[in-house]
Amino acid sequence: MDCVYCDSPVEEHHPMYVAEGAVDAEPTPFCNYACLTAYVEEAGLVDGACCNWSPDSAQQ
Repeated sequence: MDCVYCDSPVEEHHPMYVAEGAVDAEPTPFCNYACLTAYVEEAGLVDGACCNWSPDSAQQ
């Protein structure tokens, strides 16, 4: 099975598999956390996905 990000065989590295959605979803293979991180950043998958927090709102 090849890495979705770099096309290297995942078995030659420290593979990780990400399944999104249903429990029986097909896992997406990555060589390691570096490939997963690069994939997520380049695809913009976390853009706008954070909470808005400020010290002022924490004091209420």
